[in-house]
Amino acid sequence: MSPVQSPAKRPTRARASAPQPSAPKTAAVTSTSTTGKPARGARSVAPARSDLAIAFPSATRVRFSSAALFADPRSEISRSFFERAFQAPDVVQVEIDGKTRSAEITLDAPVARGDERVARLAGLLSRAPAPKDASEALIFPDDFGRGGARAIRLQRYGRRLSSWTARHAIDGRIRLFNPTLVRRRELCQLIEREFMNTFGVDRYQTNELTGTVLVHYNAKQLKLSQLVALLDSVTASAGETDPSPVDLDLPINTASVALAVAARFFVPALAPVSAGLFLYSVLPSFKQAYDVLFKEKRLGVDVLDAIVVTACLATNQVLAGTVLGFTLSVSRKLVQKTEDDSKKMLLNVFGKQPRFVWLDVDGTEVETALEKLKVGDVIVVHTGETVPVDGEVVDGMAMVDQHTLTGESAPVEKIKGDQMLASTTLIAGKVRLAVTSAGDQTTSAKLTRILNDTAGYKLKSQTRGEEMADKAVAPTLALGAFGLAVTGVNAATAVVNCDLGTGIRMAAPIAMLTSLTLSAELGILVKDGRALEQLRNVDTFLFDKTGTLTRERPEVGRILTYGAHSANQILSWAAAAEKRFSHPIAKAIIDKARELKLDPPAIDDSKYHVGYGITVSVNGHKVQVGSARFMEHEGIKLPAALDKEVAAAHEEGHSLVMVGVDGELGGALELQAAERPEAKAVIDGLRARGAKQLVIISGDHEQPTKKLAEKLGMDRYFAEVLPQDKAAYVELLQKEGRTVCFIGDGVNDSIALKTANVSISLRGASSIATDTAQVVLMEDNLNKLLQLRDVSTDLHKNISRSWGVILVPNIICIAGALFAGFGVMHSMIFNQIGGMAAVGNGLLPLRKASKIRAEKEKQALRLLAAPPAE
Repeated sequence: MSPVQSPAKRPTRARASAPQPSAPKTAAVTSTSTTGKPARGARSVAPARSDLAIAFPSATRVRFSSAALFADPRSEISRSFFERAFQAPDVVQVEIDGKTRSAEITLDAPVARGDERVARLAGLLSRAPAPKDASEALIFPDDFGRGGARAIRLQRYGRRLSSWTARHAIDGRIRLFNPTLVRRRELCQLIEREFMNTFGVDRYQTNELTGTVLVHYNAKQLKLSQLVALLDSVTASAGETDPSPVDLDLPINTASVALAVAARFFVPALAPVSAGLFLYSVLPSFKQAYDVLFKEKRLGVDVLDAIVVTACLATNQVLAGTVLGFTLSVSRKLVQKTEDDSKKMLLNVFGKQPRFVWLDVDGTEVETALEKLKVGDVIVVHTGETVPVDGEVVDGMAMVDQHTLTGESAPVEKIKGDQMLASTTLIAGKVRLAVTSAGDQTTSAKLTRILNDTAGYKLKSQTRGEEMADKAVAPTLALGAFGLAVTGVNAATAVVNCDLGTGIRMAAPIAMLTSLTLSAELGILVKDGRALEQLRNVDTFLFDKTGTLTRERPEVGRILTYGAHSANQILSWAAAAEKRFSHPIAKAIIDKARELKLDPPAIDDSKYHVGYGITVSVNGHKVQVGSARFMEHEGIKLPAALDKEVAAAHEEGHSLVMVGVDGELGGALELQAAERPEAKAVIDGLRARGAKQLVIISGDHEQPTKKLAEKLGMDRYFAEVLPQDKAAYVELLQKEGRTVCFIGDGVNDSIALKTANVSISLRGASSIATDTAQVVLMEDNLNKLLQLRDVSTDLHKNISRSWGVILVPNIICIAGALFAGFGVMHSMIFNQIGGMAAVGNGLLPLRKASKIRAEKEKQALRLLAAPPAE
């Protein structure tokens, strides 16, 4: 869409038949100039019973005026006018204004004298619109006709009509205006939240004062009409709200400084006015100090600010006071922007969703809005596209990059029956996907809600930085009292203004938020910010054995044979019987066959039966796979030697799967827990990072649990513990004075997880909605635990370093105030140096996060450029 630019207004003459936009009978049409007076040469072409008139305010605009027709822009008459006007392909914008009782049409090119487009437009307006099928009909905004707006302006974007009009546009960049956005801060936030997760939107900026949205987008991924449709949807869902109060904090403080400078150096008579504006500008500081002292009943940094402001007024240091107010205002704006940017980056970590999809309708792909999908619908996803919903593959095969959700670097293969998650990307292939969850029920959407809650944690709870800030208030007041006694009011005010808490109160929340962002980029979802703060203090790690130190899916160990069959034959036949299944035992058998490079033979489908076990026909042999009880049920005699093997396997916590061949036991496959290959390195890494106690807890028998504990070098183990009793062992360790982190199953171990000081789950993205753990490792890899411990430790170091860079300049200033005559202005400079340095330090984790993000994007581009061979 090209930007609409109106040339300078000039009066024009017009001779036209009376366009009739609706049902009224003949209308008097008088051509008028921009002054409202009849233009030269204008003539009435209909009886004077109607008041319809035409004017040409500029070269690209045509105005129709009628009190009868255009009094209500939401009426059916107005809707009909919109429909008829937009039938003309050169009409880009139409506005109906109830206040001026007029309608104005904007064309895509200037109108020349005798232009046939005017006559064609008049014809369209004077007759009913021709019927069109659904694929060609105009699409009005969802909220058209609602509310009490006295003017409605619509612009065309393909078939879509929108109240968002283009102020300026170039390829991939557009600035859109909507009067409903003016002073609607909540609507701005809703739009930003939508754009955070919209695939194809690169950057965006809303402005509530001008009512505009600036969007940088990828035209290959998101059409302009789709972008406008998304904005219309947000506007319609938001409804009408009261205007937001204008934030004049920074403008008032800026004006206060300027006026104080003028009164001090140029116009002394302005001093009273300057003092009054200064007092008005710092009223928020007095209000905050009152709330802290009398409502929260504590000494806070705001109390120090109020004391400094009062001292500046009392000693007539208005200029210094206005500089204080200005720096506080700038600091608030800076911190707000930094937090907003960090939060946006955090919410973008797990990827974006496309807003429009290809719906399979009787074999035809139809573009459909994402929000209109229902569970059970089938969509088509092509190479290079992002999966928009959670679903099950019903046809096709694809290689999928899902690092945004799980952190896995390697792509995974998806075939019929496999599950796919929203926000993952197809790097090769094409699939038809049956929707299992869409909209706010997808895994990606649930992640976004969790991240919103996580990012908001620091606003609801007093962080370590705020605690440090409050602890600094009393010593600062004591030093101020000492300065007052030794050198006077000026020095005392300077000392109090060197409050150590302001900077750390800004820096610590930023460090927390950026550390959360870094964790998310590493594939670690921190659902509760307190867990990140507390993890560095954990001295005891309690591991649930199954699914944590070992994998949930077992692996095939020994292959026992009876009779004349080889171990490879037994395994190959068992894999052939199990290859239609996806349960853990079947996958373990199939994986073992692949490991040994065995090609399972084909089975006879007519002789395939599933009951208590599986019976198949393979190469003329009757093969049965199942438990010992199944073999006995089928009349297969088990040899006495097998009893010893069953007992030995049970002692080790293993199990046996029997394989019958032609009515006799041919062999057995031993299934054992698959130890995580990284488990030993992780245990050693935790010990190197200061862990004092490493413990296993398991429902398994004593012998296998003890064996694993000894192999990994654990300090203790608890065996044969029921799930509901695990919390008691957490409490046992806590009573010993230990700070416990429980790593286990985030769904079945919920009581133990809630009891522990910090709780971590390895179940990944698929269970985040029901996972009760504070932290979820999105990739099934224990190494993430070491990365999380490092992030927690670095967060503590970051806050301590911020405290140091704040202390140094402020201590210098306090010494200068007491012994070198430093005043309030000096203290402001030193205080701001420390505060800004601390904020910069708090942002350091974002540099690491950005590097990780850049590497992921490079990897994704490499995968798309060279998809793996099938």
